[in-house]
Amino acid sequence: MGSMMNNKIIFSMITLSIALTACGKADRSGGESGSAAPQPAATASNAGESGSAVSPVNQEGIKPQVQSQDAKQYLCQGGENACKASGPLVANSNAEAQWLLSNGYPTEAELARLNRMSLEQLKAESQSGNKAATVIYGKKTAINGGRFQDGLSILRNAASSGSLYAYYGLSEIYAGDTKDKNMIDSAAYLRLAYLLGDGKASADIALRGLSSVESVAADERAASLYKTFSKYQRPSPRPIE
Repeated sequence: MGSMMNNKIIFSMITLSIALTACGKADRSGGESGSAAPQPAATASNAGESGSAVSPVNQEGIKPQVQSQDAKQYLCQGGENACKASGPLVANSNAEAQWLLSNGYPTEAELARLNRMSLEQLKAESQSGNKAATVIYGKKTAINGGRFQDGLSILRNAASSGSLYAYYGLSEIYAGDTKDKNMIDSAAYLRLAYLLGDGKASADIALRGLSSVESVAADERAASLYKTFSKYQRPSPRPIE
């Protein structure tokens, strides 16, 4: 029975990967601008797995031309196609930069700035509408503030509001040095980010150093989260050339 269950899980993950690839092709053929049509946001009904994650949306009140200007801050310093092996916060094209902006990712400089802030400062930034600040606020609340469940709730709500970057925060709090540390859950949230479109999340999964048995468990957990938390959300593929 265990073998049959594993086969079903593997088949499910393969099916999801095929769907992700198909969505990527559809998005690329739809236009080279890299601007994905925003999906309607929903609010999680609670902080548990029953909360529904939704497709990312652009911040209200930001005009397209301003977005385009801000998106350039994500570009590799060497210009387009100069950073093929860049990290998750660096874009190798204008389309990828726009994707990062739309999905709540900070630039490397912005992340460094936010990491220097206190919890109160981060809370104020979060309340002003800074999506990345919300993720760092949730992460620091869980790990440094000693309030894991509060931080977890902040991050889950951020993910439900369209921030793919929040999945990195969820992964980090489960990898943090707390009594709630769980490396399988940590890898599972990164796997979920991958399934939802962030192809660069796979590199961070490898850094978790899981055994083959733990990797299978993380995949099973991600499949469960994709059903119960993300509600089979349609992926928004990262434009990686």
